[in-house]
Amino acid sequence: MSFQKRCELMKAIILAGGSGTRLWPLSSEEIPKQFLSFGKGGSLLEQTVRRFTKDHAVLVVGSEKYAPMLEEQLGAQAAVLVEPATKSTAPAILLALKHLVENGASEEEVCIVCPSDHYFEKEEDFLHLLSAAEKGARGGAIVTFGITPTYPETGYGYIKTEEGEVKRFVEKPDLDTATHLLEEGNYYWNGGIFVFQIKTLLKEFETHAPELFAWFQGDVPFEALPTISIDHAIMEKTENILLIPYPSGWSDLGSWDRLEEALPKDDAGNFLSGAVEAIDTEGSMIFGDEIVTLGVKDLVVIKRGGKVVICSKKHLPRLSETKSYLVKEE
Repeated sequence: MSFQKRCELMKAIILAGGSGTRLWPLSSEEIPKQFLSFGKGGSLLEQTVRRFTKDHAVLVVGSEKYAPMLEEQLGAQAAVLVEPATKSTAPAILLALKHLVENGASEEEVCIVCPSDHYFEKEEDFLHLLSAAEKGARGGAIVTFGITPTYPETGYGYIKTEEGEVKRFVEKPDLDTATHLLEEGNYYWNGGIFVFQIKTLLKEFETHAPELFAWFQGDVPFEALPTISIDHAIMEKTENILLIPYPSGWSDLGSWDRLEEALPKDDAGNFLSGAVEAIDTEGSMIFGDEIVTLGVKDLVVIKRGGKVVICSKKHLPRLSETKSYLVKEE
């Protein structure tokens, strides 16, 4: 079904422009995380699109660099909007809103913005909460989902609540700040998912990011826009946010530790992706084809582009150091 024919449905804007640098060498600028599969049927992008296609008109926003992969993985499952330039999430979302309005969407309609590469332990919990989020959005709020923090993560934004009201929005803090936020309490991780009426978010752009809203009105070229996240442009400034706590496991899979926690394991604690024979192997993650392991434990093995990286799990934070060995100088 074409995007135009699904115009009566709630709109899902999926952001697929990530550059894949945090899970090197599994993901890379050539094949970012959202295009990879982690054993649940299709890539993270494909899983995200399937999550919404039954009840939503889906629009995927991505960079021109990844347009061939978007087309290859999605086909006719979703409409794809290519960014004229990569400018982070705020311009990407505004680009999507302009596309929707120009293709007949009313500014009264509700949209959900969702990253393309996140993990939900129980998708049904998330989908169940969407009706409550839509109700809040139709009341004029920007609705987000908050995840209860379990450790001082520096890769997520934080949202402070008091008596059910959002009081503060903190973009990715340093470790000391994150530790203090957890000690203070009443903070949630920001899952980066927002539900809103089109007119509501446009008003927020007009108020808090007039340089971006000027592009929406046709006054400046997209390439001239600042590179800025939706968190910095709008969410840290607006007073118009409602938060719905998310009750199940969630992760943006933004680090090797987070990926290891989320991946499904076999009885020996292994995650195997590709043509792998793991003999007497325990607690390992193996990615690639034509790999055989014997009598090893707690390893990460990654085969990419004819090269193999073998890493002890205790050294996962150092995996990025291998880049200089695997990438030839220009």
